[in-house]
Amino acid sequence: MKIHSMGAGFALLAGLLTAPFAHAAGGAEVRTETLLKTERSWDGELYKAYPHGQPELTLVRITIPAKTSLPWHRHPSPNAAYVVSGELTVESRDGKHRKLLRAGDTLAEMAGSQHRGVTGDKPVELLVFYAGAAGVPLSVKTE
Repeated sequence: MKIHSMGAGFALLAGLLTAPFAHAAGGAEVRTETLLKTERSWDGELYKAYPHGQPELTLVRITIPAKTSLPWHRHPSPNAAYVVSGELTVESRDGKHRKLLRAGDTLAEMAGSQHRGVTGDKPVELLVFYAGAAGVPLSVKTE
């Protein structure tokens, strides 16, 4: 009997722990959508290890004016971008990779390799999530 009660207790606990993710207040269902899940950056390279040190997460909103070329740069840590609006072409410095991104697209950024973004006729708004370490810069110019 105790085993049955403990099993029911665990089932109840599991249900309570997952319930906040299934329904919001008032019974509305919460939806989740994975926008990006990858082990590779957009050029196909596997991500290496994260930087050493205290983990630090950063979420940045970046607005880039129309007809702008960002400087060549690299990222010391893995990061991912979500295009809120506009169109952005990303390209590798070696000229081997180029990709056009539009609103709603995601990008697993290159880590360690030189690249840049170039906007079109409209400004671009990005949300970029960096999974780095305290004291490690988000981006490093390489010009």
